Amino acid sequence: MTRLFTTILSSLLLMGISHAQEAVTGSRLWDFEADPTGQTAIGFRPVVGTWEVIQDGQNRVLAQAARNADSVFNVILRPDVMYTDLDLSVRLKAVNGIVDQGGGLIWRAKNARTYYVARYNPLEDSFRVYKVVDGKRFQLGSVKAPGDTEWHVLRVTMKGNRITCVLDDKYRMEVEDNSIRGYGRIGLWSKSDAQSYFDNLTARGEALIPKPPEPVGETKEFEIRNERPFLGGHEVDLWGLRCGNAFVSDAVTERFVRNFDNMNAHGINMVGAFIQGVNAGHPDGNAGLNGFTRHGKLLPEVARRIEFLVREADKRGMVVMIGVMAPRKDQDFYAEEDMKNAIEEAGRFLNDKKLHNVFVNLCDEFNHPLYADKLLIREPDGPAKKQMMTQWFKAIAPNIEAGIGPHWKSGTLDYYSGMDVRIIQKAMPIPDKGFVVNAEPIREDYFNNDGIFNAANIEAVFTNCRNYLDAPNAVFMFHSGFVQGVTNYSGTAPHGEMGGYGTGPTDRGIRFYYEWVRDNVGRWEYPHHVPAAEFSTEPQGGR
Repeated sequence: MTRLFTTILSSLLLMGISHAQEAVTGSRLWDFEADPTGQTAIGFRPVVGTWEVIQDGQNRVLAQAARNADSVFNVILRPDVMYTDLDLSVRLKAVNGIVDQGGGLIWRAKNARTYYVARYNPLEDSFRVYKVVDGKRFQLGSVKAPGDTEWHVLRVTMKGNRITCVLDDKYRMEVEDNSIRGYGRIGLWSKSDAQSYFDNLTARGEALIPKPPEPVGETKEFEIRNERPFLGGHEVDLWGLRCGNAFVSDAVTERFVRNFDNMNAHGINMVGAFIQGVNAGHPDGNAGLNGFTRHGKLLPEVARRIEFLVREADKRGMVVMIGVMAPRKDQDFYAEEDMKNAIEEAGRFLNDKKLHNVFVNLCDEFNHPLYADKLLIREPDGPAKKQMMTQWFKAIAPNIEAGIGPHWKSGTLDYYSGMDVRIIQKAMPIPDKGFVVNAEPIREDYFNNDGIFNAANIEAVFTNCRNYLDAPNAVFMFHSGFVQGVTNYSGTAPHGEMGGYGTGPTDRGIRFYYEWVRDNVGRWEYPHHVPAAEFSTEPQGGR
């Protein structure tokens, strides 16, 4: 374990205020004496190689034991302290290696592929200094140093662009280089099959203690009480936006997240996004992403996008509806068992990641007359099938509310035993019982001319808004080709931004919906909507 000298640095660490990202002067020694053998040294991060503390006679040392290929650099870094100008030293001993032997010091490491390294190689009788930039190594200096397998002391000092490297106070190199500037991490290095021991790593100089990442915690819990939504224990009003294909790529997900603050400023505090992408519109309705494998495994890149979006929503006190399956993609599963796997996988992911500011739509448009291929999401026996799918999910994530949305003209019911959320769509009447979410109101713009609305379109939107404003048990997510489609006639969909007022090709957007919510509900400041300072002075829609 790390031994700290009595310095300003050690005082800061011992007082527990090293979270401040500020520079302090001090000295640190890592002698590994208190580290458990058979494990990586505490506080070090191995990148490549096998780095373990072992007993070497009376001392414990950090050993690199991997036998890697010729081009591989074995690297271990110390992530919690960074130096720019420094005095760095280590004891090292070459133990074994056919292709390479020995090793050395890393400093000013920006990451695992960009750093300076000074190394001793007894096979080559050489002592050299390099820069490694984006994984490519460039020699800066070299001197002859006779090779053996004894302990040696390697020391490096750097100030500005001037580097001095000394081996055993005997072999010396001085070089200048401007490639890697500023603060960087320190670490240890060997190459390919060089098995080496390291001890008494010592660093002196002005050190920066980087602020650690905030711990990943549990998000606020969404729940339903007496047909009303609650988030983090507070009763809330919800105004939503259907962002059906928000997970289609990292860039698209980020576009939606970057607009969350603007959504909040206009009162929007709920979004819906689907793991299996829904109707992507023009030119290909099936262009939405399928976030599962054919066996129902959640794709890692989609899982990353989901967590990013949900956690960013939680920071702002927002609720997210996660759609799991969609009829346009159900045929991508091999069998019903794979659909069960997908439902359980979604529940397990949300539960394990502690993402609770969510509810799920397990199947969008159940019994779709054209696109629902698998019997599991079709009539007959719809109520029993919906109940079974919900039970699959709730067995994994019992505290996350779930429901299944019907296709509005297929004759399947919008309620069933075991549902938490009563999901409807299009022009279905608002039920007077249950917590109701219209997950897909009628879309008033066309995918092949997205983001353009005439006066009748906008009036229909405002009528719908008013109906849901007057229904305390119901919420809806505004739906448009501008927000949901992929590519579309605009060529830039899906749009995470509100855009313009929708008056024509140079004014595509849904700003009128944002401003209606802001004017009639207020801006969102969790856990309440509050009156906004700004308001519309002419009819929404710019008409």
